[in-house]
Amino acid sequence: MENKKKYGVLLLGGYRTHQENYAPLFANDPRCKLIGFADELDAPTERIQLARSLAESLNLPYISDLDVTLARDDVHIVSLCTDVERRGRVGAKCAEAGKHVYLDKPMALNAEDAKLIVDAVAKSGVRTQMFSNIHSSWARTVKNASESGCLGELKAIHCDVMFAKGHPGSAPVGKKRTQKPTLARYSFVEAKPEMFDIGVYAVSMVNWLTGKRVERVFGGTANYFFKEHHSCDVEDFGALVLTLEDDITATIAAGRYGWKSHAQGGVRKVHLIGTDATLTFDASANRLEVFAAEPSFEPPTPHPLDPMGMWSSTQSEIGMTPKQHWIDVNSGNDGQREFSAFIDCIENEVESEMNAEFAAHSVEIICAGYRSAATGKVIDLPQ
Repeated sequence: MENKKKYGVLLLGGYRTHQENYAPLFANDPRCKLIGFADELDAPTERIQLARSLAESLNLPYISDLDVTLARDDVHIVSLCTDVERRGRVGAKCAEAGKHVYLDKPMALNAEDAKLIVDAVAKSGVRTQMFSNIHSSWARTVKNASESGCLGELKAIHCDVMFAKGHPGSAPVGKKRTQKPTLARYSFVEAKPEMFDIGVYAVSMVNWLTGKRVERVFGGTANYFFKEHHSCDVEDFGALVLTLEDDITATIAAGRYGWKSHAQGGVRKVHLIGTDATLTFDASANRLEVFAAEPSFEPPTPHPLDPMGMWSSTQSEIGMTPKQHWIDVNSGNDGQREFSAFIDCIENEVESEMNAEFAAHSVEIICAGYRSAATGKVIDLPQ
């Protein structure tokens, strides 16, 4: 593509999706131009209204027919933030139309839907990337250390990802969760299945750091913190034990545990255990701790359409004051690096480190984790 010609980006999804954050990051890359918003003609009415509202706020058009929009020559990239239940079908349609696809996480509701995208991408040859933490400065530090040889042979890895959002303490005490083997629904106003929604970061990190496929999965889920998750019958916490190729063991813990449980957004840690050394990495390690004569952070009043504090727009509406006690050092451009890396892959005609095939394995692993949690058995994955 000529340097003067920009990549046209079509945006799917609106307010109360990560498109609130992704659209500005695409717009910040000088190689990109936002074309507008679109969705399927029979998309849920609420989703269409939210997309129209975000389009209006960004002074962009909303195009009601996705099929017509995908036929346009000025659309080169689709940023896919539809509800998770539709991502497999819609993502495959975008790839079949010859558009590069940026995938919100998780890329699909189940392994079968993820395969729709993977198969369409294989036929069309487009580039894909799923949002993850791997382009953050701290993740690159972990990767460099894992490849430096100082660990010896990697034997085990543990990853924690916990989101410090929501008002905890309201889940029924002592009530054991009964997990269903498959998810029929992912999207709720007040909650998400957190072993999936947050655990996908940890599982993707393990996959990326090791480069190995997972062979066996043992998992569990629970409702420890929030009435919202309990009422929607989705977990607020999950854990997985994974056996990878070459007998590497990996464990993850992921979930949501409340506004005041962490001084920033939550725990993000990786532990690498090798034959020669053990290393621990904390995304919050490089920080300034601020002590001032200011009121301490207080959790915001729950937004009726977002009690967990998932979306930037709803947090802005309630005038949420950010946490100021810990200030990250050298991480301000992490988000932009993620999107610039995707455009680099398109320009250089190379695969993303978190492409659709790679990301689909994370979906496969987590869905196996649900089957394990439901049955109490170890699940073997096809190789």
